[in-house]
Amino acid sequence: MMATSPESKHEMQVEVNCDTCENTAKHLCKTCHDRLCDGCKIIHSKSKASCDHDVVLLTFEELTLTSDCSLECPPYQDCKWHPTFKANVACKKCEVPVCEKCLIGNHNGHSLKDINEMFKDKKEKLEQKVSRFRSELPKYESNLEEVKRNQEKILKNRDAVKKEIVSHFEKVISTLEASKEMLLSSADNMAQTSVDALANHQQTLQSYIQNMHELANSVENEDLRKRKAFIFYENCSASCLGEPLSFPSPGMLKYSKTIICKQSEQFLGRVSQNIKLRETKIVRVVSVLSCKEPIGALAYSSKSGAFWLSSFKTKSYSNANFSEDGRCIVIDKIKVKELNLPSKVRCIVVHNDTVVYMKNCHKLFTRQDSENSLLIDFAPMVVVCLSLTKVGDLLIVLQNSEQKHSVIARFNLKGECKQYLTHVVKKRTAEPILTSKNKIHAYIAENINGDICLSVDSESVKAAEAAVIIMLPNGVHRVTYQGQQSSEAQYVKSWNSLGFSLFRSFQPRGICTNVNGHILVADESNRGIHVLDENGGFLQMLTIPDEPRVIPISLCVDNQNNLCIGCADGKIRILQYLD
Repeated sequence: MMATSPESKHEMQVEVNCDTCENTAKHLCKTCHDRLCDGCKIIHSKSKASCDHDVVLLTFEELTLTSDCSLECPPYQDCKWHPTFKANVACKKCEVPVCEKCLIGNHNGHSLKDINEMFKDKKEKLEQKVSRFRSELPKYESNLEEVKRNQEKILKNRDAVKKEIVSHFEKVISTLEASKEMLLSSADNMAQTSVDALANHQQTLQSYIQNMHELANSVENEDLRKRKAFIFYENCSASCLGEPLSFPSPGMLKYSKTIICKQSEQFLGRVSQNIKLRETKIVRVVSVLSCKEPIGALAYSSKSGAFWLSSFKTKSYSNANFSEDGRCIVIDKIKVKELNLPSKVRCIVVHNDTVVYMKNCHKLFTRQDSENSLLIDFAPMVVVCLSLTKVGDLLIVLQNSEQKHSVIARFNLKGECKQYLTHVVKKRTAEPILTSKNKIHAYIAENINGDICLSVDSESVKAAEAAVIIMLPNGVHRVTYQGQQSSEAQYVKSWNSLGFSLFRSFQPRGICTNVNGHILVADESNRGIHVLDENGGFLQMLTIPDEPRVIPISLCVDNQNNLCIGCADGKIRILQYLD
């Protein structure tokens, strides 16, 4: 018969639910620690497995006494995978209790250990883990508060900048009202991008903190059965929660005023972020993504976070995501033809969900929702390169295949021409720069001030044909940059440690601009990236940290203002170079 102890004087003042049903528990089994109502007590006493258990009235003293020793390992545990079997040994390899059926199944051939020893080891590991998390919790809570403060600062700063913009535009004639609204929208968009990035990091921190709390609560759960089960089956690895990565705070917005003149009617100031270039020694690679072929063209989709890329060797464009270990996962592909392209580069751009790409030397196509459609047929002109502007238009370099002269045109995404600009010229002469009979490398980008930046080089031996040309939005030439001279001390200092000859001929490749209006140009010959100011002045030479021989080819920027570099070894390196 089941033994029952006398009633205690101190009855429970707070109702406790039965562990078997939802009725109020009035009894406690001291053998298996189950709390039982009157009905479940009768069933418990009649069961062959529990008829000899010691059941007492549920009192505060009994419950407390049981809780103090309840984390001792029970002699057996109901098997998680075979509930009708008892698990009374532990699998040493998997660190879980197993029953006799497990031993002839998934755990066949595994070493065994005493269940008490395993329980004790895992309990100690989890307690140490909780202790460490509790010590780290203030750091992440502090980070969370800092993120919230930064959000408030950005929004206040945005409001101040918007007031400054409005104040400045009050001095401008009414015909420029559209430009004012564009800058206000730019402030909103840039601030919102920063706020969204901080919100994402806030959510990451909150989720990490919540996971830490949940782990602690599970280890210290008042429900003893759940608490034991959690200890048995929880992964004790220190990295199981995935510590959140560090996140640089976005820069504050600032408004740069300029003087309005006839030659620069569009220069009414702009909204930018006061983010500084890092010193070369603290530039770091945050990610390396592996593809198969040298990357000739690279475009980043801010909406999906994936890349569109093409190679000099393949006749296709690939839309690629990347796994956690950096492997390329192709999620879409577009096949194209060769057809004697004037440029070695097949260019591609992404605007929201629309992809614009060169299908052959004359035609631009769009791809949206897996559907391809002709955008523009330029025949007999051929497409050299293209890029996307900040308002969603296309800048396209076109070449007359017979006369060998080139022009820049501006088209919208409906295929309508908005503007034909002047010939692409060297310096201030009328001599076209894209006249080489050889294949050329050409890339184009728009700066935040509206300037057009063209990177061009040919396969001829004439180093003079390699240049970065900066033009006003109307095509008027501003400046030509043709690489660094040996007299530049900063350049010498940057390259003395690389182990090969300095000042090789300038071979510009991919070009892009950043939030500061800097112009970034890949240099294949010197294996670095030239950072120029908006006037074409040299600021800095970037190289891949610890990989000075990696050859950069194509460039773009991502949502975090990191520089994405498509390299000749088939890898995309994500470079964090701004503070």
